Amino acid sequence: MRKTVFTLLSGLMITTGLFAQKTEGEFIALREKYTLGEDGSVVCKFHKELKVNTFYSIHNLYGETFIVYNPKFQTLTIDACHTEQADGTVIPLPPNALNEVLPRAAADAPAYNHLKEMVVTHTGLEPGAVIVLDYTITTKPGLPGSGDIFRRFSEVSPVKDYILTVEVPAGKELTVKDNMGAKVSTDGNVYTIKASGIPARIIEPYAPADDVPFIYASTDPGAGAASVFSLLPKENMSSLAAKICEGRSSESEKMDAISKWMNENIAMCALPLSQAGEVRKPSEVVRTAYGTFEEKAALMMSLAEAAGVKATPAAMFVYGVPPCPQTQSGALWIKACGKYYSPAGPFTREESDPMGRVQVLSPDGSVAVPAASSTVSIDEEVTLDPKRATEAGNYLIFSVPTARQGFDSWGIRSLNSSRSYPFELPSVLDEKVTYRITAPEGTIVSEPFEKT
Repeated sequence: MRKTVFTLLSGLMITTGLFAQKTEGEFIALREKYTLGEDGSVVCKFHKELKVNTFYSIHNLYGETFIVYNPKFQTLTIDACHTEQADGTVIPLPPNALNEVLPRAAADAPAYNHLKEMVVTHTGLEPGAVIVLDYTITTKPGLPGSGDIFRRFSEVSPVKDYILTVEVPAGKELTVKDNMGAKVSTDGNVYTIKASGIPARIIEPYAPADDVPFIYASTDPGAGAASVFSLLPKENMSSLAAKICEGRSSESEKMDAISKWMNENIAMCALPLSQAGEVRKPSEVVRTAYGTFEEKAALMMSLAEAAGVKATPAAMFVYGVPPCPQTQSGALWIKACGKYYSPAGPFTREESDPMGRVQVLSPDGSVAVPAASSTVSIDEEVTLDPKRATEAGNYLIFSVPTARQGFDSWGIRSLNSSRSYPFELPSVLDEKVTYRITAPEGTIVSEPFEKT
């Protein structure tokens, strides 16, 4: 009997929605108070009351609090910490629950082995218990980005009540931006920003980045983001650049060679500038064979300049939020030869085509929002294997391959039945996929078609 082959395009697969359940925890109260000094110093007092609802939140989310600080610029004091159990019993924090360790990002970077991460281990936890923690970080003048205050609410637990208090020097004004309707009041030089009922952030793929609730406050908006450019040291790297670019004539060939050399010879230390507190010279980065985002960017800029390549640094920030050190995305990039080169690794983006929605800040202070778009073209031969077919009467049903790029790679075909946030496409897409199908011997395609 001759069987007829019916080719079926991969259909939309719907998985069952998540069952409603209580959240992992709840921030009953979050309080932050910043006192900004005339000299650039900052005193930050933090207070949180966090109720844990599940064993998962105890063991995987909130059993410990991690506080990173730089002793060269900052001092940390734990002012109070205890656990209030469900029956009202108060469990004081034992002395051995406070332990300082080296931040993971600084593990292979001796120049930053002085950094500290305080690990506060919360004891007496059980579902229904409330963690109470107060601590203060005092920052001396000179730490990059310390004057920008940015709070993003992306926790999987809701915040019942949030208050941010900022005391600014006399004669200064505070600029406050948010996307959740926070209430701002002033009393002299003290600003109070209040928000309540901030929902938990449900983890869903391709949720809009600018949909995350945030509050930003600064007496000099944008200065912290722009200051990174002035911190990049320059050195004459002619000898090294000549060696790296030997045999290369065009600027693009030289930049590709520099990018490749950087990736193979300079390890990445993923410390943000707000923790590192400094940018070492390019010669020091080469000598030690590692660098932070900014240090590797400074080295790449110096190499490009020595090689005669026209290049400028560019900082990318999450779309829809104010540019500041805390919102920088992928740290610094180097713009050259129509591309953005990442000092962090062998990554490039076309100048007209950054992947995903971002803001790009240039040294002249201009902010651009490039339109993200991509092109995908797939042309493949597909031989249908009867062993991988589903029989239905006289028909064999096949599914064509799922494309490894473009629309199919975004996972839209296997979403939950409902979402809390809209699906944000990573980019505008120009896609053309062609499959040239060969049916098994002795079969015919039930209805030949061309689908583009």
